[in-house]
Amino acid sequence: MSSILDQVVQIAEESTYGTFVSPTRAYEAQADTFTRDTTYIESVGMRRDLQTIRSDRNDTVTLGATGSIETDVLTKGHGLLMKHILGTSAGPTQQGATAAYLQTFSSDDTGPTGSLTTQVSRVDAGGTLRTFSYNGCVPTGFNITQNLDEALKLTVDFDAEEEVTSESEATPSYPASTDVLDFTMATVEIDDSAVTSFTSFSLDADLGMKTDRRFLKGSAVKSQPKRSSVPAYTGTIEGEFEDLTQFAAYTAGTVFKLEFICTYPTAISGSYYPKLHVTLPACKWTGTTPVASLDDMTTISLPYTVLFNGSDAAVQIEYMSTDTSF
Repeated sequence: MSSILDQVVQIAEESTYGTFVSPTRAYEAQADTFTRDTTYIESVGMRRDLQTIRSDRNDTVTLGATGSIETDVLTKGHGLLMKHILGTSAGPTQQGATAAYLQTFSSDDTGPTGSLTTQVSRVDAGGTLRTFSYNGCVPTGFNITQNLDEALKLTVDFDAEEEVTSESEATPSYPASTDVLDFTMATVEIDDSAVTSFTSFSLDADLGMKTDRRFLKGSAVKSQPKRSSVPAYTGTIEGEFEDLTQFAAYTAGTVFKLEFICTYPTAISGSYYPKLHVTLPACKWTGTTPVASLDDMTTISLPYTVLFNGSDAAVQIEYMSTDTSF
């Protein structure tokens, strides 16, 4: 008999969109939001003795599924998720002759092009694990968040071609010897200078993907999502109101480089440490004025928008670990 502690979320890269691949990487997901997307086609017309919608005039059509994977970011194992959220990836590249490997991910003008199979194993009231597979999972957005007293979090939103229950559960495979990245390891830099008064960081992405690509072709099965609008990368940084520097940058519309770096304190080897490093080469603040209080420090909330400077990738992520593959 299984319990809720046996529930699993795991993924694998697909070679063909929508074709099931047995998962190879399990994640310690913190929420289960995958659900089937269904529509009902009902035909109602004037007919003698009609009481309500007729049972033979009612079609149920499955349109796919949606869901998110939310995890704490660990020192190993997150490359496969991050490989699919932006568009361009490289590595893992060995650092010298050490056990450290660098993976890099960056935004481009195409967006996510691959797809994943996501498998969620849910336990029923009788203690039996029921396995749901979501084929053709394509990222539509993501969020990276660091708050005080918390681990670094990554959430990836997906659109799926279909939900099925006919596939067997893969044996979960987790990366060994991992640690969590948390707020004590995080720093924020603006134009290469550390700012030590911030208390939170977030980056949100809407990847501009068209997901309802259905056609008159004899079925409701949709085609793979593709980018159809300009992606939007935004976020918010909060902190104590230290001085007028960032407020002045906001009022002047100054464009600046923003970096978030979360580095595990134990080195892999030499000067190479497990880390997640987000670089946004061109940003601008979009508000707001500091807020005074009678029972706390004066604080400032700084929403920002990521821009494209014409040369550098708008969003760049580096992930250093001992992973030799995504």
